[in-house]
Amino acid sequence: MDKADATWRRPPGSSGPAQDPERDDRILHAAIELLGEGGFPALTMDKAAARAGVGKATVYRRWKSRLELAANALEHASLADTHRAITIGPGRLRQELVETLMQVTQCSNRQHSELVTTLLDMARQHPRLFALMRERYVDSMHREVVKVLAHAFERGDIPPLPLLEKPDGKPAVEISAAVALLIHWQTVRGDEEITEEHVCSIVDGILLPLASRPVTATCNSGQ
Repeated sequence: MDKADATWRRPPGSSGPAQDPERDDRILHAAIELLGEGGFPALTMDKAAARAGVGKATVYRRWKSRLELAANALEHASLADTHRAITIGPGRLRQELVETLMQVTQCSNRQHSELVTTLLDMARQHPRLFALMRERYVDSMHREVVKVLAHAFERGDIPPLPLLEKPDGKPAVEISAAVALLIHWQTVRGDEEITEEHVCSIVDGILLPLASRPVTATCNSGQ
C-alpha cells in the first residue's frame, strides 16, 4: 500500500468504502460552524452534508445521528488547544492570573465564545457531551490556573496553598468557583463579551485571596 492509500481508513468491523479523513474533516468543520451559528437546532445531517459538499448518505455512513455528529465535532474542535499558563516572574501573580484567564477564555474571539456557549448549553441536556466538555474544556481551564499558582509558590511569591489540588487530583473549590463564574458568564450572558474588567474582578475577589491565605486546619462541621 502506498502512502496515499494509507491516508484512507475503514473503521474496525465496518463494511463498504474506506473513509477519507479529509472529507471527515470537512464534515466536522461544517458541523462546528453550524453549532456556532445556531446551536444544536441548526445542526442537521442535511445541512452538514450541504456545507461540506458531500452527499447526505456520506454523513449517515459515518454518524448515526446528529448527536453523535455533534459529540465528534466537539472532540474535533480542540477548544483547549490554546490553553496555557502564563508565567512572567516574581511579584507578577495578579497579571499572570488575569492573562491566563483571558487567554483560556479567548475573550477577543467572538466565534470561539459563541461556540463554547452553544456547546455548554447543549452539554446540560446530553450526558455524553457534558462529559466531553468537562474533560476537554473545563478541566483544562482548571489545570492552567493551578499551574500559575503552583509556579508562584515555587518561586516564593505565596505561602503553601491548602488543597491546591485535592487527593483525587481535582482542584480546590475556590479554583473551581473562579472557573465556574467565567463559564456561567459565557452561558447565561452569552450576548456580552467577557472583558478584562470581569476577569480582574474574579482574580481579585477569589484567586488572590486564596493565594494569600495561610494554611489552616480543616474545617469540621459542628465545631
